[in-house]
Amino acid sequence: MLPAGSKSDRLSPLQAHFMERLDRLLRLRNERAGKLNVDGLHLIDRAVYSTYQDTVDLGVGDDAKELLHRLAIPASSE
Repeated sequence: MLPAGSKSDRLSPLQAHFMERLDRLLRLRNERAGKLNVDGLHLIDRAVYSTYQDTVDLGVGDDAKELLHRLAIPASSE
């Protein structure tokens, strides 16, 4: 969940909903990356992308980018 006192205090309920959804999906991907097969990762990645697009449409794309960078998963070296 987004920290209290953060930028989420200035978001509308709908904007906050999609930012929290993006946060949840990114954390889920980080936590489960080693346990999911390629299809599972693809599904989560599609959900992340779709939710990110929702944040852009709602005017909080810059906040979403910041969240994406903060919770980014390092690229595999394989």
